[in-house]
Amino acid sequence: MNQISLFPGLCMFFACAFVGMWIKRRMMLKAEFYEDYYQYLLYVTEKIGFERMPIAEIKSSFLSGKKTVFKEFLSGERVSLPLSEGKTQEISHYLSSIGTTDVDTQMMTLKAKCAELKRYNDEECSKFRKDGSLYFKLGVLKL
Repeated sequence: MNQISLFPGLCMFFACAFVGMWIKRRMMLKAEFYEDYYQYLLYVTEKIGFERMPIAEIKSSFLSGKKTVFKEFLSGERVSLPLSEGKTQEISHYLSSIGTTDVDTQMMTLKAKCAELKRYNDEECSKFRKDGSLYFKLGVLKL
């Protein structure tokens, strides 16, 4: 084998491995985003239901600590999300509507959204665990 034919092969190998790692990373970010979204809604439900804390205080207390993509999104920073534009707008609209209704209605909608997110989050996490490393392996083995 000469060195001229080895170089394109190595380039293809690294390109395919990079694409596999990129897909895996994107899936991981999506799963982490939905996990943080779910944790935030649980936190809001607890604070509104038991402590009757205002939304601004809830948001500021949740945003303290480790920075994540969801926390940056929640604080209004411009971040690159692994979601479609429609999903991003839907989540943004829902988050901005928290605290605009009476407590009983708000608690009911928060609990329903938490249950929906729990189901979706379980599906995404299992999909990530099952398919995440698969994409990297397929990228490497594509050659």
